Amino acid sequence: MSKVDDIKKMKRQQKIITPTQALAEIVGEEDTNVYSNKEINETRKEEVKVERKRVSFDLRTDLHKELKMQALVHEKNIYILIEEALERYLKENK
Repeated sequence: MSKVDDIKKMKRQQKIITPTQALAEIVGEEDTNVYSNKEINETRKEEVKVERKRVSFDLRTDLHKELKMQALVHEKNIYILIEEALERYLKENK
């Protein structure tokens, strides 16, 4: 085994893993129905081609941290969570 394989094996055997590690690789038994983030993102790109506009705004740091954690938990990009929240807000306030 190579040193990289040894490190991966040690990470898989850890009881506590970071959210980044959890999303980056399959831990424990491999499931044939599990898709990588790359495959999921490619599927999303193929399903819907949406024109986007880059925007810049200031956000409270506590909200940004929570948003990043939610993005990890739900395995979505931050901008997708923001779009979903804005769509709900705009729909409710028509």
